[in-house]
Amino acid sequence: MDGELIAAIAATAVSAGAAGVAAWQSRIAARTAKDARTQANAAQEQVALMRRQLDAEDADRHEAAGPQFVVEQAHTETPDHAPYGVLVLRQESGPALASVLVTAEGDGVEGLRGEYRSGTDSYGRLDEAEIGPMAAGNGTHTVRVVLDYDHPRTTVRLHLECRAQDGDGVWQRSISSDVAPTPEPPRRRTSRSPWVQ
Repeated sequence: MDGELIAAIAATAVSAGAAGVAAWQSRIAARTAKDARTQANAAQEQVALMRRQLDAEDADRHEAAGPQFVVEQAHTETPDHAPYGVLVLRQESGPALASVLVTAEGDGVEGLRGEYRSGTDSYGRLDEAEIGPMAAGNGTHTVRVVLDYDHPRTTVRLHLECRAQDGDGVWQRSISSDVAPTPEPPRRRTSRSPWVQ
């Protein structure tokens, strides 16, 4: 019996050792699984970050490929003492545009000048105006802005919503320019002297 008892004790000890090893391996496996989940989450976050970076780069490329504008001339006209700013807008670069929608703001800016109303002998006012298609190097468009009587000199900020002719892009652009009455040309001096003609 001593042999059987020793064998039983040895078997129990081996079983207990095996159970301990199994528990230890189970903890290692759980830790490994947790580490694997952490790594998987980190990999997903990296993929999401890369997607955001690629989207931002695409947006930057889209913005850089968009239209650029300049104001070639800007001044104030005051027919009938009602001032309005005249801004000559030219597309300097970028794709051909199917449409350009313009709004204006600034100190003393009351909107865009609309069509002439014959019954009132004045022009209407618009919040926004479509100035039609544009393309780089293809002429200019004149934008007329209604000004407050007290602001014939001001800075006008034009906001442009541009749609690509090929339908593959929409851009928001802003451009500012100072407007002021154009100085009158100097009058020719005439002499009253009978000796100078």
